[in-house]
Amino acid sequence: KMAASFQMSTALPIVAISAACGALAAVLAMRALGPRFEKRTKGASAAAVLAKELGLIPHPEGGYFLETYRAGAAPMASRGQTDTTGALISAPAREGGTRNSLTSIYYLLTPESPRQWWANNMSDHVHYFHGGGDLVYRVIEKDGSLHTHTLGPACPQLVVRGGSYKCAQLAPGAPYALIGEAVAPGFDFRDFKFVTIAELLALAPAHADELAGWVKPQPETQFDEYYKK
Repeated sequence: KMAASFQMSTALPIVAISAACGALAAVLAMRALGPRFEKRTKGASAAAVLAKELGLIPHPEGGYFLETYRAGAAPMASRGQTDTTGALISAPAREGGTRNSLTSIYYLLTPESPRQWWANNMSDHVHYFHGGGDLVYRVIEKDGSLHTHTLGPACPQLVVRGGSYKCAQLAPGAPYALIGEAVAPGFDFRDFKFVTIAELLALAPAHADELAGWVKPQPETQFDEYYKK
């Protein structure tokens, strides 16, 4: 139903749509092509073409991403850190004392990279469904309660409060899931951490065995290498 608001002529070449209307218009046109999409892209998967069209790079949490907005600053330039040349708000409880007021990214999970590893972030996240299939989120709130949420055509928006723990997986049979994530205060790796097995056992002991498969095996603490790819 959402896609109906963005109906486009499928006669236009993908390249022409991208040049005229931007990468997201090309994405919406791809969705409209249906079975003809694979033929037009010479057998490449929808996920691979989306990643290329949108300029996505691997994300430390799994999947692929592109920072599209950092308030008052050039996206991606600060490599996931607060850009002090941008629009800042006071964050006295956080390292450095300030944060960009808002950031946003495209985020893509694919059959080849179907999981978002368990992580914790201090900022609120609002997730917006753009296309593909469902994403299934597991969220542990600050009070220790565990919830399952499905982000997709039937429920196109999901809020995860700062301080919560979350992971996600592409739903079985989904060709990909493309979403947007708005983060406020803006994303900064100093506010982020991966979850360990020990932490998961403490957070949700009754469900730890079920959820352990979403713990990243060798989590990083430095992330600059991702921005060099």
